[in-house]
Amino acid sequence: MSELLRRLFAHPLILTELLTASLLINVLGLATTLFVMLVLNRYVPHGVDATLATLTAGVLLAAALEFGFREARIRLAAAITGPSEALRGNSAFAALAQTRVAVLERLPAGLLQEVMRGLDLVDRILTPANLCAALDVPFAVLTLIALAFLSPLLAVLAAGFMLISIATVILGERLLRDVVRGATAGETEAQAALGAAIHSADALRAFNAGGRTIGLWRRARDGVLAARRRLGERQSLVQSITQTVAVLQSITIVTVGAILAVKGEMSVGGLVGANIMAGRALGPINRMAGMAELFARADLALRRVHDFMRLPREHQSGMALKAVAGRLELVDVAFAHPGSSGPLAEHLSVRLEPGMVLAVSGPNGSGKTTLARLLMGLIEPVRGQILVDGVELRQLSMEWWRKQVAYLPQEPELLDGTIDEVIRTANPEMSEDEINRVVRVAGLRPWLDTSIDGIATPIINGGRNLALGVRRRVALARALATKGRFVV
Repeated sequence: MSELLRRLFAHPLILTELLTASLLINVLGLATTLFVMLVLNRYVPHGVDATLATLTAGVLLAAALEFGFREARIRLAAAITGPSEALRGNSAFAALAQTRVAVLERLPAGLLQEVMRGLDLVDRILTPANLCAALDVPFAVLTLIALAFLSPLLAVLAAGFMLISIATVILGERLLRDVVRGATAGETEAQAALGAAIHSADALRAFNAGGRTIGLWRRARDGVLAARRRLGERQSLVQSITQTVAVLQSITIVTVGAILAVKGEMSVGGLVGANIMAGRALGPINRMAGMAELFARADLALRRVHDFMRLPREHQSGMALKAVAGRLELVDVAFAHPGSSGPLAEHLSVRLEPGMVLAVSGPNGSGKTTLARLLMGLIEPVRGQILVDGVELRQLSMEWWRKQVAYLPQEPELLDGTIDEVIRTANPEMSEDEINRVVRVAGLRPWLDTSIDGIATPIINGGRNLALGVRRRVALARALATKGRFVV
């Protein structure tokens, strides 16, 4: 709900037009009630057909105008929700692509997918139709004012029932929020188990890990189902209360109105009209009660997205050297993984002149891959400097720096696309001759010549459809495509 209000107040001109349209819609909506009252009070006692025809024509005109204003309001609401959806989605994905790798690695498995899926959830909930439904809530007061002209007492009674419904909706949304948070956490755990079953299919079977993974899935799903049951119970309670309030309101209005009619203070048509107006005033609030769960989910998803977008990102600005000599130096560099008991490397200093080669060896976990990632700017040292031609790496544009490096990681990570597109990742302007050269140097040509699609072979799911050796040769060709002066 707060996001709806934020969007509205962010566009004051459109908000004014929306409020004007909502006012006219709610005023025209009273025409049906007025029609019923006049038919009962004027036509039924006297039976003048011309009166009925006039009233019918008038109410049909009001209905047509109301329809037109509703369509106009929907289009105005779409002008608010549409651009916001695109901007939020683009910003969230940009955050995913630019957040520091060291930060992403500390996030729970499955959380990133839940964050991005939350965007779709928000877009499905914060629709133009729901925005218009929320706009009808304040105009329920207009219906109460109209009711007050018929009977101030009935208007006061209807206002009391309206306040009860509003309190129920607000309290219900707060009660649902905690349950939704629990359900979402369980869905994240289930997503992690699902990802393991999909992406580690061989290991799952070869090492008989199916039982363990199934157990993780069942526990996560049991938690999700339990949370959903609680969610359903609380949502049903909120809806039951609001429906009961509507029934009690109708009974009260008819009872009190009947007494007033017997005393001659209200006509029968006025009694029927008062009951219709009271129900109409309560309608928008009851619709909000039906959407309490949806708004609670949307609020939680938005908080996750906003928290994610506040994570520290790689700096996108920085300098680019006009000429690259090829000198690299590490000065008293230290690095420690977050949460580790001690540094992985400390007091690391080395100077490489252009053309020099440095080979780093050591046991598993000694920091060889970490050193490569430090040089690429994927992670940052906790102390010390990495100098490129005498310039601190942090001062350089990461986009520029990574174009200067032919980087071949230990485990090849390939983006989905064709082999041609993947090789061109860091150098999209490569000519066909240059592509053929790096393919030949990487030893990829014999495999391409025997494949059906050749260099247009699709890479699916990070290259899992290709043999590991082929993936490594594709990664080597991609590294050579940068024409970098540095090789990591």
